[in-house]
Amino acid sequence: MPGSDSFRILTVCTGNICRSPAMEFLLAQELAADPRFHVHSAGTHAERGWPVNPPMDRLLEDRGIDVSGFTARQADTRLLSGSDLVLTATQQHLAWVTEHEPRVVRRAFTLTEFADAIADVPDETDLPGLVAWAAAHRPALRVRSLGSPTRRGYDEGDILDPYGRGEAAYRAALGQIEPLVQRIARALLGAAQSA
Repeated sequence: MPGSDSFRILTVCTGNICRSPAMEFLLAQELAADPRFHVHSAGTHAERGWPVNPPMDRLLEDRGIDVSGFTARQADTRLLSGSDLVLTATQQHLAWVTEHEPRVVRRAFTLTEFADAIADVPDETDLPGLVAWAAAHRPALRVRSLGSPTRRGYDEGDILDPYGRGEAAYRAALGQIEPLVQRIARALLGAAQSA
């Protein structure tokens, strides 16, 4: 169980078998040097108990990550409210998160949004300050009509869903996730040192 000085991060996608586990495992790997960080994942419509979907499992294992003990779980208000930072794969996931637990609205972001928002965070910003900075400097979304999906159902900055689309799609999704996770991890570790 995380201690009172821990920082809990929850990553969210749809089924919790492709994108959010990749976000979870890569972020946990980057943050492993600081035991205060606890990273978990869940899905908005998860098939509970499923493993990481192939070939994402192998792509993560190629990066030295053991995914053998992973099982998918459903996001719920307890998981959401107990998280210090919620990172979603898409704007649709973010909307689901904030609809199901409105109290997390100032600490929930898409992965891309959070990485962009913290680009110019001042030095000496602690972890709560980093999240507050991101909330205050959240990039403005392109104007679109609510309820009408953009081309192919994705918004700018969304992590594309590779499920059922072949290995190239999984590689592409991981290619989106990795640099964002690295940027976020650097900022989180820097903020943790300011605590």
